[in-house]
Amino acid sequence: MSTRAVPPPPNEPPPTPVGAFVADVSHGTARLGRVSRSQAGKGYVRPPGGGAEWVASPENLRAPTEGEWSSIRILTTRVPPALVLSADHELRPRPEPVPGCTPCSYLVRWFDHYMRRGPQHDESAAVDCVVEIRNHPHDPPKMRITKP
Repeated sequence: MSTRAVPPPPNEPPPTPVGAFVADVSHGTARLGRVSRSQAGKGYVRPPGGGAEWVASPENLRAPTEGEWSSIRILTTRVPPALVLSADHELRPRPEPVPGCTPCSYLVRWFDHYMRRGPQHDESAAVDCVVEIRNHPHDPPKMRITKP
């Protein structure tokens, strides 16, 4: 048995190829997307930047205009991840405790604890430690100090 491609009936539009960018005009305004699959005569379209797909009839799909292509290029261009998320770009010096001050020495240890990488990393708490050290003498203390 030979397999031949059967052309669609003359009154039906040809199916849109999977992976093609299209504009869905079924609701009056153009909704941009990429055909992710075709099934039972319907096209399943997903937004260019990703998201939930929707079902569109082939007669409501058209090729994007030049202005719509600009939007598609913007939505599909990957943005490189930020390498440094620190507010101070790691320029904050390690605070120096006041010699002989027990609260200051604890605060420096807490500062080191909060500035480490990992789940305990908390720059806001580290800044709190720096502020408390700058407020020496600690009378009255602004932070409750416990052993780390």
